[in-house]
Amino acid sequence: MKKLIAFFLCISILSCDDGDLDIPAFDFEETVYGCDLKDNNYTLFRLGIAEAIIVTLPKTALKEQETVNPIKVSITEENVIYRTFSDQISQDYFCEDIPPVEPRILSNWTGVSGNNNDIIIVTIKVFDSNNNITGYKHTITFENLKVQKDDLYLAFEEEVFGDFTIDL
Repeated sequence: MKKLIAFFLCISILSCDDGDLDIPAFDFEETVYGCDLKDNNYTLFRLGIAEAIIVTLPKTALKEQETVNPIKVSITEENVIYRTFSDQISQDYFCEDIPPVEPRILSNWTGVSGNNNDIIIVTIKVFDSNNNITGYKHTITFENLKVQKDDLYLAFEEEVFGDFTIDL
């Protein structure tokens, strides 16, 4: 009887199929990269091995002054995108007027609008060794981030995007 139970247990374990579920890694470099201002928007991104999270923010959200209260920008399908690629991508990929054909986009997850689904930006001054202001550092976090691809959703209560500095 023990051999029969062990046999069925082995069969059930070995016959499990997890399907074609592709769970994103969300494992990015610490650096937040940015493209030159285009159409009054900043394109910011963090890269992983073959993945990226992209945030598009209006110039008005990345102010050249310290914030007393954090700036909130609602998450939409246009301003937060998570992508996986067929191969590693470089910093230049998102800043080109016409994106390259390779690597191919394997999956495209877009931000989901909703109550309190926000991009939060806190800005502080950056000083040099002589106490001169050299720029502004924007700390960007997601509050209630949800991204969607077809009927699949990923949700994060709070996720740090990172720091992006604009030099004067």
